[in-house]
Amino acid sequence: MSRYEANIFAQPALIDAALKAPAPSWFKSPKGRTVYIVGVGTNHHAAQIAAWLWCRAGLDARAVHSFDFVSRPYRLSRGDLGIFLSHRGTKSYTVKAEAMARRAGAETVALTGCGSAWKGPKRRIETCIMEDTGAFTKSLTTTLAWLARWPGVPALLAPFKRAEASLSWGPNFPTVTKDLDLVILGDGPREWVAREIALKLQETAYLHARSFGLEEFLHGPRVSVGAGSLVVGFSNPKEKRWEAVRRYLKTIEVPLVEASSEDWLAQLFWGQRFTLAACKQLGIDPDLLRA
Repeated sequence: MSRYEANIFAQPALIDAALKAPAPSWFKSPKGRTVYIVGVGTNHHAAQIAAWLWCRAGLDARAVHSFDFVSRPYRLSRGDLGIFLSHRGTKSYTVKAEAMARRAGAETVALTGCGSAWKGPKRRIETCIMEDTGAFTKSLTTTLAWLARWPGVPALLAPFKRAEASLSWGPNFPTVTKDLDLVILGDGPREWVAREIALKLQETAYLHARSFGLEEFLHGPRVSVGAGSLVVGFSNPKEKRWEAVRRYLKTIEVPLVEASSEDWLAQLFWGQRFTLAACKQLGIDPDLLRA
């Protein structure tokens, strides 16, 4: 078993531990405050999913890429809250972003891995044990578990409480080949599930995987799919715009595999397992990131 595979199946227990861990005294709902959630790569996807969920829960949350936060730059005011996500605490732009926000007088919090090197922020939460392979899984889901706890809205925790069952959910995995044009779509927070799974397929299986939000795909990039393409859809059964995708792909005879659910975490798990299946089909070790 690869480390990547072991980490996928370790997630329900690690999520449960994150949900049950004692919360620090300052861990209170940020209602009424402007919140910036900042990260890069997988942590940027976590920030986007969290911001989507927090906004639906009535909070003012904004996801920002670490590089953009530093380069624009974003200017936080006293009273604002900056949440900075870096598992190892060594991603330079996330570390720089937190320091900038702290100097501006904003409250900052770091979500990072157990024993990470990131010592600057006074307030920090350690999410899980360090990742032992380059394609991150458990750090993403435990970070999201902590972020789902924070607003104090029980509905946000529902996907995490059924994580054990969700790990085996989903349709059969499609067959992949090394020259496949793999297009991954998602709506709402599922767009960031799609982007995360595309990243995992690129990192571990070296596939040509690209991702789009549902409406973004329909607005133009749909014309780029054709013979040799396969579309994977992380769809919400309540979102009617998916019917336009189905009609279009049927017309141009491009296969569509839908992992359709209202449970975005179950879809994320399915995508991680699909990545593992793709590696096994191609005879690639997912732990050996190509340099």
